[in-house]
Amino acid sequence: MAAPRYENLKSQILDATASLLRENDFESISLAKIAAAAGVSKGTVYYYYSNKDDILFDVADRYLCSLMDELLEWVDNRDKDTNLQRLLGFVLKRGMGDEFGNLRLYLIGASVSGHNALRERYIDLYAQFQKTLASRLAQRAPESDADFIAWLTLVITDGLLIQKQLDPPSLDIDVFLNKTAGLLTSTAENN
Repeated sequence: MAAPRYENLKSQILDATASLLRENDFESISLAKIAAAAGVSKGTVYYYYSNKDDILFDVADRYLCSLMDELLEWVDNRDKDTNLQRLLGFVLKRGMGDEFGNLRLYLIGASVSGHNALRERYIDLYAQFQKTLASRLAQRAPESDADFIAWLTLVITDGLLIQKQLDPPSLDIDVFLNKTAGLLTSTAENN
């Protein structure tokens, strides 16, 4: 008998996988563990996904799209002060400061070490994110090299994510974020 087609079951599977990935390496997570964490049978997991890689792809896709949606919601909110420095500060802080840091590092690692489908999806999403960020930067600083500033912001964000996970005692992340947002703002406004 086929498993029922309830979208919430698929979400349960993705939520459970994301939760497991916060504390476990993807290779050590079995489909049985995913099913148990989701509160469904292993057959139900197989009904929606033929393998773990497909689950990983959907977890990554959902996570990365949520980052994009949060940026757009924040920056397009006319009730907020979304000046250039605040925009850059938001992107930097949100990009390295969420509870899914370990998951994101795993996804990046998997993307650069042979998971080509995930790599291609990351490249596409980075390009979308960069383009969106560049358009918002150009609105606030029309004379800037918005494409460069957007890529620089994304590169710094990924580096900050790594540093946050390493937690070096000599790096005050908040001070670094504020100075970096200020520097990026100054660079954008003086171009």
